[in-house]
Amino acid sequence: MKKILVYGFLSFLMIFFVSCDSWLDLNPKSSITVSSMWKNSSDAKAALNGAFNRFRSAFQTNYIVWGDYRTGFYGNGIDNGSVDRGNVWNNLLIPSTVGTNWAGLYTAINDCNLILKHTPDIIFEKESDKDYILGSAYYLRAFMYYYIVRIWGDAPVLTEGFESDNQEGLFPTRDVASKIYEQIEKDLQNAYDLISSSGGGSSPYGISKAAVNMLQTDFYLWEAKVNKKEDALGKAENAITYVLNSGLQLSDSYESVFRDDINKEIIFSIAFVEAENTSSFAGDFLLKVSNVPVEYQNNPVQIGSSAQWVSMTSEHKNFLWGVENDTRASVNILDYTTPDDQYYSWINKYLGTWKEGTRIFDSDVRVYRFAEALLFKAEIEIAHNNNSEALKYINQVAKRAYGKDNYYAGSYTRQEIENILLDERLKELASEGKSWFDLIRLGQVFNRVKSLHGRENELNILLWPVNNASINTNPAITQTPGYE
Repeated sequence: MKKILVYGFLSFLMIFFVSCDSWLDLNPKSSITVSSMWKNSSDAKAALNGAFNRFRSAFQTNYIVWGDYRTGFYGNGIDNGSVDRGNVWNNLLIPSTVGTNWAGLYTAINDCNLILKHTPDIIFEKESDKDYILGSAYYLRAFMYYYIVRIWGDAPVLTEGFESDNQEGLFPTRDVASKIYEQIEKDLQNAYDLISSSGGGSSPYGISKAAVNMLQTDFYLWEAKVNKKEDALGKAENAITYVLNSGLQLSDSYESVFRDDINKEIIFSIAFVEAENTSSFAGDFLLKVSNVPVEYQNNPVQIGSSAQWVSMTSEHKNFLWGVENDTRASVNILDYTTPDDQYYSWINKYLGTWKEGTRIFDSDVRVYRFAEALLFKAEIEIAHNNNSEALKYINQVAKRAYGKDNYYAGSYTRQEIENILLDERLKELASEGKSWFDLIRLGQVFNRVKSLHGRENELNILLWPVNNASINTNPAITQTPGYE
């Protein structure tokens, strides 16, 4: 019987698409056959383009599923969400639920593994191009393993690329989570060294030094707060210091961050464009054209062609709108009641492009931006018991939101300032795939997620089950304990 990879198909049987920085763009190009691969620098560049495309596909739907939906801040839209989504936002996960399949992540990881295997032997005219390709592959692999370990815990750690269905190791077992964290740290160090050597990119679609340092900060804060690693906080502080001194700055308005894909605040994005690939989750947020009377379509009710399966709960909407002059509120979620009392509400962050009577969901997903760098720094200062310093960074974000200097000016206890930080993160980064991980890292997941009240002792309740398809494909994979 022919062996089948856990990824679903071999990485080398693919169409490569270019996507990101310098010699990268956003338009599809030709495919590369197996026989022509890894001969010259153009092949390595094309392979990186392909890895970016796989990376985007892995997060196309799941970025917000993994990062937001388990919070309970979301619920059915006007058309009612699917059962799958309901399982997620009610924390009733089963092995067939959306988001449980890791195949897309491992397929993209295999692309990175092949780049790291073959590129060192290729001669480049400019050594900096080789360093950039290798550094980007390390970064993408670290990014994906960081998601895998936070979502599933124990999981296979694969660093050798598969190019044949006759290779050994096609049926790996789950490695312990500590091994994944070790691999992430190694990959991040390699990414930092190589991107630094290459000079780094400047586009938010490529890998810059600031993007590496943001992922390092994110990773080391998780290590410090969740895994209780003693030296991790200092490493997070070193990484965020680079970002804060890099010349990046807040955009003049919160709305402009989400209406302009190239913005001075954005550090790293997952790009979506009409000609190549569009977001799979943003289409669930807006009202379906058939649900809205013509006189209100796009004025003010934002419409699309697909059903509105997802909206925010009224409770979370009220939280986001809790301060009257918060300029973020209407960008995060907007509503409208018609004169005949028909109520509409929609997530207003990813509007895409209205073109010839069709909504194209080509808004980029902002992964890291400068506002989060300021909030990361505040979190580090709180951990050092430097509350006054933490407030300086929180207030930079709050000033844009509320139009007031030193919005938080009181004397706060440690718990009070941690709650302020979490509230500001939930408002500033709403629907940006951050809230679930923030609630865990800041120790509030069982307090703030209603469906998790009293469930602290359930085995692996904060992890996800492995999809049935992955287990059926690879019998060496065992189900996440607690989900058998």
